[in-house]
Amino acid sequence: MHPVFPLTHHASLRLQQRGIPPWFLDLLIRHGRTLHDGHGAILKTMDKGARRKLAAVLTRKEYADAERWFDVYAVVSARDDAVITAAHRTNRRFH
Repeated sequence: MHPVFPLTHHASLRLQQRGIPPWFLDLLIRHGRTLHDGHGAILKTMDKGARRKLAAVLTRKEYADAERWFDVYAVVSARDDAVITAAHRTNRRFH
C-alpha cells in the first residue's frame, strides 16, 4: 500500500532507515492524535484515544500488527500536508 499523502524526500529516507511501514504511517496520519508544535508543523501520535479509534476500525489481527508501531510519530507540514519525517519516540515529550 502506498501512502495517499505527499512525502518529502527526507521522510521517505527516514521511513526506510527506521523500518516504519507505509501502511502504519497511513493509519497514523488518518487516525492519530493531532498536536501543533508551535513552529508551523503538526505532530501525529498514537495516544490512547487514537488507539481506541483504531481498535474500532481494524480487525484484531490488524490491530495486533499495528501495536508494534504505536511509539512512532510523524511530523507533517501545516502548509502542504506533506510528511516531513517520522521516527520512534524514545522519551515522552508530547502532552
